[in-house]
Amino acid sequence: MNRRDALKVGGIALAGASLLPFPVWGGLNRGKESGRIFFEKEDIPRIRRNARTALLGSKYEEWASKGPQSVVDAWKKFEASGNIVYDLRDFWAAFERCSVVYIVEPTEEGRDALLFGFERVVALPKWDYLMDGEEDIGLMRAAMAVSRLLFAREALGDAFGDELNEGFLSVLAEKGAIPCERTILGMNQPETVEGWRYDPEHPFINEYSLENWPYFLGRTNLRGTSTMGLGLAALALRERDSRCDQWMDTAVDSTYQVLSEFSPNGSYSEGLSYGAYALRLVLQFCEAHYRLVGDIDWAEAANWSGIIDDVAVMQAGRKSDGTPDVVNFSDASASIHPCVGSWIRERAGNEAAQHATENFAAPGYFLDFLWYRPGRSSEPPRDELKNYRTDLDWVICRSGWGAEDAVLAFRSGNPANHEHADRNSFLFKAFGERLLNDPFGAAYDRRDPKWTLRMTKAHNAILIGGRGHQYHEGEEGVNAGKAEAKILSFTDKGDHVWWTSDATHAYRLANDNVRKVLRTVVILKPTVVVVLDQVQLAESAESIEARYFPDNRDGLAEVSRKGGNFELKRPGAILYGVFAANTPLSVKGRTLDFREDLVEGVRLEEPNELGDYPFVSAKSAPARRHELLTVLVAEQSGSGNRPELKARKSGSLWRFEANGMTGILDTRGDVPSVEIRNEG
Repeated sequence: MNRRDALKVGGIALAGASLLPFPVWGGLNRGKESGRIFFEKEDIPRIRRNARTALLGSKYEEWASKGPQSVVDAWKKFEASGNIVYDLRDFWAAFERCSVVYIVEPTEEGRDALLFGFERVVALPKWDYLMDGEEDIGLMRAAMAVSRLLFAREALGDAFGDELNEGFLSVLAEKGAIPCERTILGMNQPETVEGWRYDPEHPFINEYSLENWPYFLGRTNLRGTSTMGLGLAALALRERDSRCDQWMDTAVDSTYQVLSEFSPNGSYSEGLSYGAYALRLVLQFCEAHYRLVGDIDWAEAANWSGIIDDVAVMQAGRKSDGTPDVVNFSDASASIHPCVGSWIRERAGNEAAQHATENFAAPGYFLDFLWYRPGRSSEPPRDELKNYRTDLDWVICRSGWGAEDAVLAFRSGNPANHEHADRNSFLFKAFGERLLNDPFGAAYDRRDPKWTLRMTKAHNAILIGGRGHQYHEGEEGVNAGKAEAKILSFTDKGDHVWWTSDATHAYRLANDNVRKVLRTVVILKPTVVVVLDQVQLAESAESIEARYFPDNRDGLAEVSRKGGNFELKRPGAILYGVFAANTPLSVKGRTLDFREDLVEGVRLEEPNELGDYPFVSAKSAPARRHELLTVLVAEQSGSGNRPELKARKSGSLWRFEANGMTGILDTRGDVPSVEIRNEG
C-alpha cells in the first residue's frame, strides 16, 4: 500500500488535522463539472472583495498601477534578450499581476495583453532551460508556465476562445507535463539520469556542475516546482491524455515527498522563505486535486499546526517597509504569503493560521486573492513558542511578537540547501533594530564578490587562526556543505534562557588542529545577552577572533570601541558590549573586506562598492586553550541609559554584571553551568 492509498483508507493522525474532514471552504469535486483548476465563476465577487481588504488592498493597487502594457513590455524584453532565467521570470510576474487585475477590473486592454502573452508563450519551442542528455526537463520555468497559463485561462473566461484553448492543451503535455515528470523521475531515481545540464541556448546562466543535482535536489524546495507543474497539467489534461493517471500518481507521491521535508515539528531546514515557497507551489496542486478528484484529504498529509508554529517562531518583527521581518538564516529573507496561512486555516481548521495570515504574511502571490477569507476566527501564537528549540537544533527566543520586541535566533544543527557557513552564529534584534545582523543578499555564484557573505567571517561567529568552519566553493551552487553542530544543553526558565552548542565538527573539517569549539549563550530578557566561546586546539597555538555585525544596509550603523568595551549603534537602539578573555585581546572596529576572497579574474576597485559591513572584532593572542566572554546590553536610543558592564574570570568561573543582573558561568564541566544570582 502506498502513501496515497493509506490516506484513502484511513488517513494519518497528525497534529493539525481538521476535525471536519472538508471544511466550508469547498468540499470535494467542487470543480468537477466546470473543470476549472483554480476558482469558479461564482467566486469572482469574493475575489473582488478581497482586492479591497486591508490585507490585500495595497498590493492590489500596486499591481493595478502597473497596467496591461507591462505584460507586453516584459515580453519584448525577454524576446530581445532570450534570457529565460530572469527576463521570462519577470514576464510571468507581469502576466500574473495582469490576470488578477483582469478578474477584479476587466478591461479590453487587460484582455488583449493576456491574450498577447498567452499566444506567445504557447508558441515557444520549450518552457525551461534544463536538459537531461538531449531531452528537455522542467523545473521552475516550465512549472510556472503551466500554473500561470491555466490561471490566466480561467481569468479570461469567455474571452478565451476554443481555438486558443485547443492550441494550449495540444502543447501542455510536451512542454509542461513531460519535462516536469522527467525532472521528478530523475530526482526519484538519480542513477537513471543520463546527465542533467543547461540548455546550450542559455549559456549565460552560471557555471554550476549539475552532475549531482538529481541526488540532492529532490530534498529541496525545488521539488515543489516540478510537482506543481506536473500535477496541474495532469488535472487539466485528464479527459484527453491517457498518461494522466500515471502523471497524477507521480505528482501525488512527489507532493508527499515535498511535505516530508518539513521536520516532524514543522520546521524547514532551508529557512522560512524556502519552506513557504515549497508550500505555495504544492498547495496549488493539493487544492486543485481537492476540487477535481477529491480522493485524498490533504489536511491529513502534514503537521500543519507545527508548520504554523514554525512560521510564528521564525518572525522577527517588521522591516522598515512594514512587512514581516524574519529569522534569515541561509538565504531566507521573507515570510509566507497569505495564501499559505489561508489554506491551512480552511483545510486544516487551524485558527493560529488565520493569525499568521493577517499578522505574519506579506501579500504578493495570485493565490492570496483567491484563498484569503477575512473574518475567520483566529488565535495568537502560544506563549511556549517564545523560547523554542526546533528539531533542527535552532534556538529562537523572544520577548513577544511586537515590532519592538526582542528576538535572538541561534543557528546550530546540520547542513542544508541554501545554507551559509554560520554554525554557532546568531542574530539579535531589539527595539526594532537588527543590532546583530545575519547578512542578506549573499551571492549564489562563487565568482560574485558577495559570495563572501556566505562565509563564517561575515557572521556573528568566531574564526580560528583566521579561518571559519567548512564550506564549499560553490561548484554545484548553494547546496549543503558538511559542517555540523549540535545543542548539548538547553535550559528554559522563562525570561532567562541559556544553551551550549558544539561546533567542533564544523571547524575541524577546515582545521584539523581543532579539538573543541563550544559557544554558550545566555539571554536575560529582553535586553541582556552573554556569550562564552570556548576553543581548544590539539597541537599548535592559534588565535581566535569573535566578530559582531550590526545591520548596515541603510548605511546608518556605527561601530565604536574603547579598550574592551564597544558600542554598535543603530538609529533606534544601541548595543553596548564588553569583551574579556583568558588571553590578551585586541579589540577593533573593522569593515568586511571582499577583496580577500576574490576568484581569479575578478577585480574589485572599491571595497565598499558592494556595501559597507562594519563589525567589532575581538582577536586573541595565539594559545591552545581559549575562553572569550562577551556581555551585551541593548538600550533604546534616547533613553539616557548607559549600562555598566563587568566581566571577569576567577579560576573556572566567569562572572558578569549587566543592567542590575549578576551571573556566573562555571566551566568545570563538559558544558558550562549557568547561575543567575540576582536581578536588580
